[in-house]
Amino acid sequence: MKRFIYFSKLLFLPVVSVFICATSAFTQKKLDKEKKAILGEGLALYTLILANWTSNDLYYENEFNTGYVKGYLSYREKDTIKTIFWREIDTASAEYKAKTFKQVGDTGVVLQQQPKKTEDLRVVVKTICYPKMSIKKTNAEIIEEEEREPNQQEKILMDYRAMVYKEINTDTSFFKQYEGIALKAVPFDAGKEVKVYVYSSVKKEEVIPFGGDYLLVYDKKTKMMIEKTDFHDDCVFISVQYKGKSYDASKSTVHTHKENASELITPTDIATLMLYKNQLEWDEHHVIGGKYTSVFTLADRKLDILPTDYFEYLKKKKADSEKEEQKGKMH
Repeated sequence: MKRFIYFSKLLFLPVVSVFICATSAFTQKKLDKEKKAILGEGLALYTLILANWTSNDLYYENEFNTGYVKGYLSYREKDTIKTIFWREIDTASAEYKAKTFKQVGDTGVVLQQQPKKTEDLRVVVKTICYPKMSIKKTNAEIIEEEEREPNQQEKILMDYRAMVYKEINTDTSFFKQYEGIALKAVPFDAGKEVKVYVYSSVKKEEVIPFGGDYLLVYDKKTKMMIEKTDFHDDCVFISVQYKGKSYDASKSTVHTHKENASELITPTDIATLMLYKNQLEWDEHHVIGGKYTSVFTLADRKLDILPTDYFEYLKKKKADSEKEEQKGKMH
């Protein structure tokens, strides 16, 4: 019996080793795929929000008419980012009546056509373009054009943006309103789907928000919602100032994802970090999500995802090294 157990162990251990290696390789492959997707969507989201912010500034700086603007959004068209501003025709206006009623020949008889839907009342009043995806005021091209109807892509994005804001206002148990922030919806076309990210726009100064962010995914063909995610389940504010030691070689901050939150860093986390990058006194951010810790470096936009145990080991090793280095400088 002992011999049988001995041989069974000899035969079993290599099998276990192969299984563990295969499982580890599969896990790493899956992790790499998720990392690539998160980083890609995070940077894409950052670009769209930055275009919104920059275009909004330009709109006010050029003293365009802000009194009737109903909304604005940005989207990608080939290698250009476009931001559009639109208004909605007032249903009590002569403009609306001209679109809704028509006279029959010279009879003087006026017939009412089908009442216009909200989506038919939108008129694009200004378009700002950023060639080569470079979102800078110096690169902005403010298009000189007459007011126009939105194109098909713009109509789709406007529709889903409106749907999400309606969802935010009605499902108050899911969408949490935190003091000092406003929820902003950013739609973008994802092929057969439309994804709408909702992020927290902070009104406070010198803090950066993590949380109060969501993702809604719609099937473009049916317009049905197929996914609704609350990334963080709460919202925390971190100072833009670095609170660590002045001699720290690498200045970093951290926030933790609770049990109900995403296990990894989220696209909204990455977008938020990039948007506030120029205000930050630190250069690296860590997101601890239980099994894994995500490390995002602002300077090179690099994302690493490590097992938390290994991350803690590296962190301790680094801290010990810095202590020894400081002792050496004191002598």
